[in-house]
Order: sequence, then C-alpha cells, then structure tokens
Amino acid sequence: MKRTLFLALLSAGLLSLNAQAVAAEGGAKLTDAQIKAIIDAQPMPTGKMLADNCSACHGTLGAEFNEAMPPLAGMKKENFIKLMKDYRANAFPTIVMHDVAYVFTDAEIEAMADYFAAQKAEEWTRPDFKGAHE
Repeated sequence: MKRTLFLALLSAGLLSLNAQAVAAEGGAKLTDAQIKAIIDAQPMPTGKMLADNCSACHGTLGAEFNEAMPPLAGMKKENFIKLMKDYRANAFPTIVMHDVAYVFTDAEIEAMADYFAAQKAEEWTRPDFKGAHE
C-alpha cells in the first residue's frame, strides 16, 4: 500500500491497528511507539469529521430517533467518553462497537464527545410517521 494512501486511511480512522501493522511494514507488526509516531504526524481531525463516522448507524449529527440505535446528539460528554473507552477496551461484548472504537485515540474520542454534546437532541421524524408517502 502506498505510504500516502496508508496515512490518509489511518488519519481518517479507517484502518484497524492490525491492518496498520500489516500494511505499513510489509507484514511486520508495528510497535506502539511506531503507531503513536504515525498518529502524531497527522493533523487532528475535527470532532464533526470524526463523528461523521457514526452517522450510518446513529443518524446525521447523531440524531437517530424511532430506530434501534440510540441517538448520540445531546449525550453528556462524560457518558460518551466512558462508553467509547469501554467499547475500545472490549469491556462488554458487542457486535460492532469494539471494532469502531478501537481505532480512536483518547483525544479523538474527546473531540467526538464535545461535538455530540453540542448537538440538539431533536426528533427529526414526525411522531405520526408510518412510512407512507403522502
């Protein structure tokens, strides 16, 4: 994988640490110090950019309502940080969230927490919406 593509995917949080290790050194595992150096060399993404990764399941701006996934908009910063760190540490089994949280640094999790806490938790569908087109 070309270095620029690798770094772009890494900075966008699209590579797991295992994929980083395989891609970066032709299969050789990177040390924690090498991974930290790669991450530190990239600009810090904004909280919104990081939070956009959550939109497929949790809705645009974290405002998912009337669905199976919990909304993130308006979530208290401390709650978001604790949950993401617990998911990252695999503190309880999940189907998806460990793999999602695993790639984010503490600073990135905090940036997302700030972003979601600032979003208005507002129901975006009509309460009487039944899926029919009018």
